[in-house]
Amino acid sequence: MNSEENYLMIGNTRWHWASKIKEHWKYFHTSPNPVEFDNKDYSQFSWASVGPIPENIKLCSSKKINLNVVPLINLPSNLGIDRALASWSAFNKQSSSNSKDQDLIVMDAGTILSVTKITKKGEFVGGQLIPGLRLQLASMGNGALNLETPIIKKIPKNTFQYDTKNSMIRGAINSLLGIVLQVYEESKSPIWLCGGDAPLILNEIKNKNIQINYSPNLVLDGMIDLRQKFNSI
Repeated sequence: MNSEENYLMIGNTRWHWASKIKEHWKYFHTSPNPVEFDNKDYSQFSWASVGPIPENIKLCSSKKINLNVVPLINLPSNLGIDRALASWSAFNKQSSSNSKDQDLIVMDAGTILSVTKITKKGEFVGGQLIPGLRLQLASMGNGALNLETPIIKKIPKNTFQYDTKNSMIRGAINSLLGIVLQVYEESKSPIWLCGGDAPLILNEIKNKNIQINYSPNLVLDGMIDLRQKFNSI
């Protein structure tokens, strides 16, 4: 890969990549352990992981980004590195905006919908973890005898669905929207949203009066921010 800087976040169900080519950053996302990347040397990649790491991938342990280099206050020792990186990135972005004197909420709508509150001083307060859209559907399909996991082709609009699979999809998306609305109602803090299901959530709440900043690559941006701040990573 002909680039100046490279980053990899190994997620639970997706891999996330960032490459700097000349002065431009390119972001892309692939399936876990994609065949086209097998047997290539990634020893110069800065990387982090919350998902399983295949034995055959050539990563350098000294290039791993660990929780202890994320300069937020009061981070729990077992916090997922993806939550920490997204929070650091959102905090940095908000610190240079008109909302710098407010606390912030980070929502990563991936396999798990993670909700994280960070104060305006950069302190971790806490959050919530909720099964993401596809995890909810898979859980219903696997856990109930007469339910099958639906394939999402589109999000059904009406609250009350006649078809069972559409009922599952509508119910699952409503549970995520309920979290977004409740968190905003209680905190009144700007929300920073990323993750694979973020566009679905954005589409559903586009007519709501909620301050949401959609930043699809928050986690990768956090890795890049750290590299710039601590050049030894």
